[in-house]
This record gives sequence, C-alpha cells and structure tokens, in this order.
Amino acid sequence: MSSSIEVWLWLLLVMQPNNPKTNKILSMCGGDAVKASRTIRDKDLPFLSENEKRRASETRNGNVLRLLNICNENNIQILTLDSDDYPALLKEIENPPIVLFVKGDVSALKSELIISAVGTKRPSEYSLSVTENIIGTLSKVGAVMVSGNAQGLDTAVHRACIKAKGRSVAVLPCGILANYPKEDKDLKNDIIKNGGAVVSELLPYTNASLYYFRPRDRIISGLSLGTLVLQAGERSGALVTANLAFSQKREVFYIPPHDILSKEYGGAKILAYHNAAPVFDASDITESLLKNSIEKEAVFEKIKSMTPEKNEQVKSKPKEPPKEVKEEKPKIPENLSDDERKLAEIIIKEEADIESLISKSGFSYEDAISALTMLELSGVIERQMDGNYAFRNKR
Repeated sequence: MSSSIEVWLWLLLVMQPNNPKTNKILSMCGGDAVKASRTIRDKDLPFLSENEKRRASETRNGNVLRLLNICNENNIQILTLDSDDYPALLKEIENPPIVLFVKGDVSALKSELIISAVGTKRPSEYSLSVTENIIGTLSKVGAVMVSGNAQGLDTAVHRACIKAKGRSVAVLPCGILANYPKEDKDLKNDIIKNGGAVVSELLPYTNASLYYFRPRDRIISGLSLGTLVLQAGERSGALVTANLAFSQKREVFYIPPHDILSKEYGGAKILAYHNAAPVFDASDITESLLKNSIEKEAVFEKIKSMTPEKNEQVKSKPKEPPKEVKEEKPKIPENLSDDERKLAEIIIKEEADIESLISKSGFSYEDAISALTMLELSGVIERQMDGNYAFRNKR
C-alpha cells in the first residue's frame, strides 16, 4: 500500500533531499514510508546526525501542510517513490530521490524514448550547430530530451526541442520556484508550454548552489536510456553526468570533436577510451537505444524522410520511348580540406566503412573521424544503416 504524500514530505523535511540514509531506512522498512518515519522518530538509530534527530522531533504537520500549500498554489505536482507516475528508470539508480517536484506534463518523464544531452557552458559554434541538428531531429521523431537547464549547451538543448516542437525535461540544481537560469528567465515556462516538464528534488524555493549540481546530474542520467555529451573539456561537468550514466549501466554517446587538438573537446578522448559511442547523426542514437524495439525501423525511416531528396520524381505520360540519359558524374566540392578531399575521393568511388577508410587513406582514427564529421555536416557524405559512408550526390 502506498503511503500518503504528507508522510513522504515529512521524511523529506527531516532527512533532507539526496540523503542516502533515507533510502537505507526505507529499505530496512520494506519501502514503507510510514514505518520509516516511525523508525526515525521513535528509535535511536546510531547513524542519524544530531540535526536529523532534532528535525525529527521538531517537524510537525504544520510544516508539511505549508509545503503542500506552496505546491498547490504554484501548480507543482509531487511524485513520491511509491507513486504510479514516478519514473521507472529513475527508481533503478542508487539513492533515487524520494520525492520529485514537477511542473508541467509528468508523462514526459516516462517516455519510451527519453535521452539526456549535456555539454559545456561555453560552446563553440560547431557544437551549437550540431546540437540544433541532432536534438531537433531526435525531438521530431518523438524523443523526450533531458538536460540541466544551465547556461550554454543545456539551454541550447531545450531551445532546439522547442524549435522542433518537441518535448524536453529540465532537471534543476535548485527549487522549481528559484530564479534559474537568470540568463533565460522564460525558458522554464517555454519548456512547460511545449508539453515538457521542469523537475527538482529540492524544496521549491531552494536557491541554486554548486553543492546541488552533482546530485542533480544523477537524476539527469537516471531518467534517461542514454546520455549524449555534446561538447566537453577534460574537466567538464558534462563528464560527471557521463560517468554517472556509465555507473547506472546506461548508454553513453559523444559528438566527435571539430578540432582534436583543442582542449575544448578534450572530454571526447576520455569518453572514447571508455567505449562511449560516437554520434554522426540522430539515427546512431536511436539505433542503439531502440535495438530491442519494434519501433526502430519506423523511427529510422522518419529520420531518413526528414532529409529532402535531391531529385524529385515527376510523373508524366511517356509519348515516346525514353532516351538513354547519361548519369551525371558527381563532383567533389572545392572548399574541402586536404583530409576531407582525400576521404571524399575514396568514398565517391565506392561506399566504405571507417576501417576501410583508415586503411586506404593511411589516416589515424582521430583524423578520419574529424574529416568524416565535417563531410557529413557539410552534406557531402552520409552514414548509412549498415555503417558504410556514401557520397550523397551519387545517390
């Protein structure tokens, strides 16, 4: 039997958010919040701090009712660990939040295809462009994107979803009613208006603090089937989220760097060493996350259909036998780097996978990936379902 919201809020006020002791006590009590609250209040648990014991004796129904009123007045929904609407994926992580405060559509938290995307606060133009493209495509095929609502690529993720008329979930390092992010005061409202949700485990008026970022990150990765790192330096906070995703046994993806020598993209090397998957288009992510789903082919076809065909078929009544038309030889664009041109010259002759391209070109893996990324973003080549690269103008 589920416990009342009031009991869960009492537990939250006494033990405070992100306290692993709370889940330890709940485990001792078989997940029953009522038993857990009585155990905290009536038994002398040796691992409770003096502050926790003090709050257990001082927290009254009035404190709980005030919190409930704040939530009701501001249309904040309360999901507890035993709620039917509590996200199943999040329950699986170590130390899940016992209470989630949500503004917006709670169904966004339980999408069949929910993906987190994170990155640096100081993105390059390349990363911003890739974000709009990849996130926009994922949104259009129905994925719900999760990010941290921070300045930089987090807000770019949410904006890309809004532009594509897709849904996103913002997980905050503060309370829902705090002024965050200050740089984009309307973003939370725009996310909600677009069918998404804003989420926090913190009490509604809690201000943002560096102390809350890592706990927030475990929720970002925990809500998601997989995490995409859009751009990260070697010390980027985005790598913290990726590491948490690894520990939660979730998929991790990364965007290959625009410049492999730049420290701005140093995190990509670390992710590659840990077997994160490089992403060249949205289908790389959906293929992996939907590998056991009947929706995989439908989603791929939808992504494919978003790319306008170069030549449209025109129906007409043939008056005479068709004349033989010589196929126009595809041309390699002139404005390519030497590395890009060398790979394009190989691919224009024959479709090839990454291993063949490295063998034929003599490039290192990093140089090949960097050049292929630019060719793909420029529309010169495309990566197919079988992993081979093909010249677009040849198709």
